[in-house]
Amino acid sequence: MALTNAEILRAILPNIGLPQNPDGSYRIGVEDVNSDEILVALVASGVDLAAMEALLILIEASNAGILLDTADIEIATEAINTALQAGGITQAQLAAMVTSLGFIRQVSVRTPTTGTGTAIATLAPGAAFHFDGLRLHLGSALAAAETLTVTLDAAAGGTYDIVLLSTDLGTPDIRDVVLECEGKVYDFAAGDQIVIALSANAGGDTWSCETVHTLI
Repeated sequence: MALTNAEILRAILPNIGLPQNPDGSYRIGVEDVNSDEILVALVASGVDLAAMEALLILIEASNAGILLDTADIEIATEAINTALQAGGITQAQLAAMVTSLGFIRQVSVRTPTTGTGTAIATLAPGAAFHFDGLRLHLGSALAAAETLTVTLDAAAGGTYDIVLLSTDLGTPDIRDVVLECEGKVYDFAAGDQIVIALSANAGGDTWSCETVHTLI
């Protein structure tokens, strides 16, 4: 049977608003499913349990009526980011979990990439998001006229694709780029993607990039 994110979370923290049956199982919709069975399905799905645990820190605090301070949110955010960077959960999986746990929206997600090619990153959270910006560092100078572009690949179609940033990094020998995006103009739909690329990288120069986005 297909499991919702709420059902999966209840497998680990089964007292989230669920009545308990006499046999110890928990009532989920119209079916009774033992929480151990759900946990087995969760493990089989490949979702990183450490990342789920980080989310549960917030759930437990919320259920207890505890007002989380900045430090608490930072700790949970770091754990989620660590899982993302390790490939434990995908951005789409995180988006789905946040959809069912609305109170942890507005937590920034940082996604690092590094390489020597021209395709730097494609940000595709899988849910409506705000593009907070990016940080790019070049290990050495690019050749003249090698350009960094940040482009919206719109879910609505190519007619709506726009270039958010285009800058020649080679001619003035720019090694660091910090793009900070403020305002609702950087709010994007679930199917939108942000594509970050170099027009060329003839010298195979090493770069590192970190995108930042927030689910809305």
